[in-house]
Amino acid sequence: MVLVGDSTMATRTGYGDAFCGLFKWQVACANLARGGRSTKSFRADGSWDRTLEILRNRAGGPSTYVLIQFGHNDQPGKAERSTDLATEYPANLKRYVEEVRREGAQPVLVTPLTRRMFAPDGALRDDLAPWAETMRRVALEEKVPLLDLHADSLKAVQRMGPAESEALAMAAKGEKDFDHTHVGARGAALFARLLARRVGEALPEVAAEFAVGAIEPDGRVARPQLTAAQAQHYSLSRVLGPWDPLAAPLATGAALPADLVVDAKASGDARTFRSVQAAVNAALARAAPGRVHILVRPGTYEGLVYIPASAPPITLYGEGMDARAVTIRATLDATWTGTRYADAFGAAFAGAPPDAHAMFTSLKERATIATPGSAVAWVRARGFQAKNLTIENGHNRGTGDLANHSQAVALLLDDADEAHLEGVRLLGYQDTLFLAATSPERPARAFIRGAHIEGDMDFIFGEATAFFLSSEIRSLGDRAISYALAPSTHYRSPHGFVFERCRFTHDGSPNARAGAFKLARQWFRSVPAVGKVAILNSSIGTHVDPMRPWADWSIGTPRHRPVQYDSAEHWDRLLAAGIDPVRDLGYAPRNARVEPFLAEFHNTTGDAP
Repeated sequence: MVLVGDSTMATRTGYGDAFCGLFKWQVACANLARGGRSTKSFRADGSWDRTLEILRNRAGGPSTYVLIQFGHNDQPGKAERSTDLATEYPANLKRYVEEVRREGAQPVLVTPLTRRMFAPDGALRDDLAPWAETMRRVALEEKVPLLDLHADSLKAVQRMGPAESEALAMAAKGEKDFDHTHVGARGAALFARLLARRVGEALPEVAAEFAVGAIEPDGRVARPQLTAAQAQHYSLSRVLGPWDPLAAPLATGAALPADLVVDAKASGDARTFRSVQAAVNAALARAAPGRVHILVRPGTYEGLVYIPASAPPITLYGEGMDARAVTIRATLDATWTGTRYADAFGAAFAGAPPDAHAMFTSLKERATIATPGSAVAWVRARGFQAKNLTIENGHNRGTGDLANHSQAVALLLDDADEAHLEGVRLLGYQDTLFLAATSPERPARAFIRGAHIEGDMDFIFGEATAFFLSSEIRSLGDRAISYALAPSTHYRSPHGFVFERCRFTHDGSPNARAGAFKLARQWFRSVPAVGKVAILNSSIGTHVDPMRPWADWSIGTPRHRPVQYDSAEHWDRLLAAGIDPVRDLGYAPRNARVEPFLAEFHNTTGDAP
């Protein structure tokens, strides 16, 4: 994909980079648009020669599309760039089309983005209409695909009105870079998505290469709010039942014993080990019943940590109060082959007890290790506790998540009931925290307090029940599309993810500041997987779409399913699809009470980067 145009498409001042960000990372998208250019000056200054050079030197294989948008600077003004609307402008466009075709690429014309200048009566001034209309005529004559961004942007800005549309500018009103033509992060995101929708209509083969969620579907727009009475159903005791994690010493701040110690600098003895997995192995071999406390001294510990279901309750805690002082880290992702995985981590499990070794063996024979296999820490035991430490999947962490988008889990709690995390940091990009549960009949509950969890795609996900208290959920803006949560809660499970007094923040990047990120999409693993989230008394930063924070699942893929806001909507859709919930899915008879699936209570909206 190659973008050619003026400043309204160019890097920093236009929407071009945001549009490129909507594609899967495997798609090469070059934004060659330049400020101050017209159909005449883009050629005269050598910019078009650089475009042709890219087309001539591109590798064979997938098709190349060249999106061409001019008009702003073709208008009367500076002699070196303005063109005659009736003769020169259309002739220049036709020449671009001809030369792109000659190089074996597909030209696509994009009508110019509207300016955002309003008349005193509130009507939007459409001074680019003649140039847009001329381009439409050229597209028809040359049989070239046309993306009518002018018409779409005109409607969008007119709906917003003068005051609201000012938020699309490069800077706030009164600042040096403020104008009614160029766009900042919010404007870029809006117009890039409008253009993507046009691509979906005119170029479906290109739209197939968009990342999931690039095209916002039509449908119900809602931001459900819980009433005070409904919110009472999401208290800690209601969500976690008889298990009270706040009664445990981990939560009260009482001094913890150190049955085993991890210290990378120690020579080692019967209770001191140089790796976390070695200490876990020792805990598995202990004959004495009861909880095992493993103290981890400051340092970075490279390697995986596997805790099988047969393990005693383990408390893994970093020395001191700073979670940054202790880091458990490995670099792997879901695309790794079993052979690569075995080569990288086999030595660490060579002498592991049978149940821990079996977890390793279950992955090394696979063609790819897939999402669960990408976990740095994989916990299957009941009663696991972690305090004051960091677990990090290093996949893309040094370079940013701009290429090789793949699941790379930091922590997998796998049917690990009564898991308690206190003051931990979980770092990754896609699928950072996996809260897995086998069935709604088997409890898999987690309590997470004072945590910092970050990522850019589905980075808290799964089927289990989890209560997050006073934690920070930080969205990273490497991608133009982000979903913080991907719950796959079973219909019969009373609760999914509950957030109380949490902060949903962002990293201040342009993608985050665009305000188009989502709180959640419901992970559609099976028909009864409805996905449940409740956000209580929490702050949600301006990176989240204020009108449509909840998203459909997998837009544009065979797995697509519209968002389901409550149990009534779920039942009605099943019945419309010919599925009897009682007979076919084993549901209890329909209850008159409507259960919310996605909702907030007493939420305060504010930017908290």
